[in-house]
Amino acid sequence: MNLEQVGAEFVSRMAAVRVSAGAETDLGAVVYRGLRKINDDMIPCCVIVEGAATLADGDFAADVQLSAPIAVQAYVPCDPANPNVAAHAALRDMKRAIWPTVNGRVELRLGSRVPSLAFGSQDIAPRADGAAFVLAVLHVEVEVAEDLSNP
Repeated sequence: MNLEQVGAEFVSRMAAVRVSAGAETDLGAVVYRGLRKINDDMIPCCVIVEGAATLADGDFAADVQLSAPIAVQAYVPCDPANPNVAAHAALRDMKRAIWPTVNGRVELRLGSRVPSLAFGSQDIAPRADGAAFVLAVLHVEVEVAEDLSNP
């Protein structure tokens, strides 16, 4: 699995986050890859932003271990007086989608070539006061073994 495929997997997981499927929010209504500008009529939605990849192990070879940050941004409707309530619901939904429980255990990988999906940080960024939407961001550090000769 390469970083492009990791991004696609994040899109797939976020797209499944729907109230009709048992989630708290509908952040998966539309999922974008790398979109920077969101209009109010696009909300609810989610944006996957892939950061700069770096060499994780320090040794350069055709098959390398890369580390890359991924920001998962959820734009969800909220009570304008209490935007953090909806933001925390979105953060819970994102965490459950990225780190699902499988057979009673939290899955911390995306297969054998992605040995690590680590929590980086989270942030809540309300829009302008009085706006009925909030932005919740979950930062994930991904490590992936990638064959540079066959990306």
